[in-house]
Amino acid sequence: MNTVWYEYRLHVTFADTNMTDNVYFATYAMWMGKCRDMIMCDHYPKLKDYIKDDFGFATEYLHIDFIQETFLFDEVIVKMTISNLTHTRVEFQCEFVNAANNALIAKGSQAVVWINPQRRTSFMPDELYNKACEFFKITPE
Repeated sequence: MNTVWYEYRLHVTFADTNMTDNVYFATYAMWMGKCRDMIMCDHYPKLKDYIKDDFGFATEYLHIDFIQETFLFDEVIVKMTISNLTHTRVEFQCEFVNAANNALIAKGSQAVVWINPQRRTSFMPDELYNKACEFFKITPE
């Protein structure tokens, strides 16, 4: 597995929790998406131009294993890396870590495919593919 990780930090808010003060399970999927989006924002902001032209990513699958609970006002580090990259598909691995004690909260994976305006899988822009290879230290295929 790739060892270069992107990190996104956040604090748990009331909007992230349920009535028992712990983080609602679906929130982790939202955080995973935010982390993925921030990778693009920081390393490939031109993605928004493709989105305007109806290109983009579609989620193929998402899985999360929960290890321990997280509560209101906890600081969480969402770490993400690429475990597999092709010209049409990206597989991410994600870890959720409690910033106070470095304990693993949850871990997961997600795969996305690049789609064209007809919603068909297609080749992502070379520049996007190359930026991912560069940041995550992946040898291009």
